[in-house]
Amino acid sequence: MKNLVSTLFVCILLIATSNVWGDNYTGDFLTVGVGARSMGLGGAYVGISNDVTATYWNPAGLGLIERVQVCLMHGARSSGLGTYNYVGVAHRFQERFSVGASWIRSGVDDIPLYDALDINIQPQDRKNVAKYRPSFEPKGHLSDSENAYIISMSTQYTIRQSWWDNMGTMGKPPTLFGGINIKRIRHSLLGSSADGIGFDAGFLARITDSAAIVGHEGLGELSVGLALVDISETTMKWNTESQREEMIPTNVRFGFAYSNDIPSIKGGIVFSYEYDSRYKGQNNVGLEYQLGKSFALRLGFRAGDFAAGAGFKIDRYDIDYAFLNYDLASTHRVSILGKF
Repeated sequence: MKNLVSTLFVCILLIATSNVWGDNYTGDFLTVGVGARSMGLGGAYVGISNDVTATYWNPAGLGLIERVQVCLMHGARSSGLGTYNYVGVAHRFQERFSVGASWIRSGVDDIPLYDALDINIQPQDRKNVAKYRPSFEPKGHLSDSENAYIISMSTQYTIRQSWWDNMGTMGKPPTLFGGINIKRIRHSLLGSSADGIGFDAGFLARITDSAAIVGHEGLGELSVGLALVDISETTMKWNTESQREEMIPTNVRFGFAYSNDIPSIKGGIVFSYEYDSRYKGQNNVGLEYQLGKSFALRLGFRAGDFAAGAGFKIDRYDIDYAFLNYDLASTHRVSILGKF
């Protein structure tokens, strides 16, 4: 276990100091995702984003919440190395205006530090002479942590029914949502830190009446989402002597979600798809089966890797769990979302 922790620490240093890795993976913790429901759907959530976790997935979706929502999520790898936490709160002030705030933290804490071996002592002497052997007692500890603090705003616009009717279409017109994020990102390691300010924008179109698309009612709902993350390539600047700068590249998420109640299976389904442009592009898909209003089962694939989850609704609270098999190790996510 100690060797594993030491190896991890060396990897962290390599990532933090390598130009090649820094250019590609700076701000990588912001690609993980928040909310156990969305994670159980393989991260295919930009077209859903109908709760407080929209502060991460697509800020436009905040327009779909009612009153106040609060979400807490905790995640840990099965190896016990590293945690991932999220706290979000959002409030709908008026019919067309919502705001939110969230905090994301990813970190490896209590990494032990050891004295370097004396290169003048031969391995054979270290083996045979007790005083030359390392004690394996740490001389201290450090933490590698990354934090994001996000402020989100969303507004909405519904196409007028009269204008929609004049186009010769049937049913209710779609509702359009737009949102923005302003975020501060901070990475702390070995007593140094890097800071950056980033911006995201999101768009969401929601069609609740299938007659508006195909001319027939009762075929479910469709929503289409687009999120532009780190629009201006967020710059992270270290407070070291060299004042090294690293860039978080712009990421584009595009996807859709289809939902419908199906009496023959005594429940409803949600199918979602998302394309994520970062890391040469990846396709994410998710499927949710809703049994009534209180229970849901989920399956998902993120870039071909498996995810699954389940959710329960108890009074005003949604309790969700997700199992992820596409990280460095299998990962568990648990989140609770309250509606007030």
